[in-house]
Amino acid sequence: MSGNEEAGRNEPEIVVLFCQQSVARTVSLANAYRHLPGLRVRLVVLPCSSNVEVRQMVKMLEKGADAIQIVACAEEACRFLVGSNRAERRVEYVRRLLDEIDFGAERVGLVRGMNLSAEQLLDWARERADLIRELGPNPMRNAGNGDSPESPPQAA
Repeated sequence: MSGNEEAGRNEPEIVVLFCQQSVARTVSLANAYRHLPGLRVRLVVLPCSSNVEVRQMVKMLEKGADAIQIVACAEEACRFLVGSNRAERRVEYVRRLLDEIDFGAERVGLVRGMNLSAEQLLDWARERADLIRELGPNPMRNAGNGDSPESPPQAA
C-alpha cells in the first residue's frame, strides 16, 4: 500500500452538527466540508441541536462517517428550553446502541458551548477524531452502495 493510500485510510471523516445559537454572531458558517491535516470535517448547521434524530445519526454512520460530534448550546441558554437536553438524551441512546453492537460509543459525542468560533468547532472535530482513531475506519464506509455521508438521500 502506498503512503498516500495509508494516509487516506487514517483520515477519519467527522460530521459536526451544531446549533446555530451556539456559534458567535460574527461567525457565518454555512454547511461546509473541510479537509484538515489528518481528518475531513463536514460542518452542518442546525436551527436547534434537538433537530438531530436517532435515525439520522445511525444513517450518517451507515453512510460511512467515522464519527459524529453534536455541538449544542449551553443548557441554560437554549432558546427552545429543552433542545440541548433532548439532543443529549438522543446521543446517549445512540452511544448505548453502538456499544451493544461493539461499534464504539466514542463514534458519537455531544459538547455544549456558546459564542463559539469556527476554530472551536474544528477543534472539537479533531478531539472526536483522536478518540476514534484507535477504533479504525468505519467498517460500513465501503460496505454499502458507495454513498458518502455528504451524498443526498436517494428517493425510494
